[in-house]
Amino acid sequence: MIEPVDKTTFATVADGTALTVVDFWADWCGPCKMQEPVLEALDELYDGQVKFASLDVDQHQEIAQQFEIMSIPALVIFKNGQPAEKVVGFHPQAALKKYLDQKLAEVKPA
Repeated sequence: MIEPVDKTTFATVADGTALTVVDFWADWCGPCKMQEPVLEALDELYDGQVKFASLDVDQHQEIAQQFEIMSIPALVIFKNGQPAEKVVGFHPQAALKKYLDQKLAEVKPA
């Protein structure tokens, strides 16, 4: 299950898990609604290898501003607890899986 976060729980999102994906979305955003089932499927597929969370940008504008979210959906990728990359727009499951597989390979110890 994708963990919804807010300003009080956001600090625990990237708690040192090797790879965390935070979905910045809004209820009125059509592409965000398309992205949600893709992320849910990936959450099941990676089963704990990748942590997924979601943040409603309308309810938590200060966090969206902190991460310079200008367009949604936007995924902020955290590596080892630190924001590393941002992916903007809708992406199909196969494309995100390929991307996440590559990022997982980068964070695994040699």
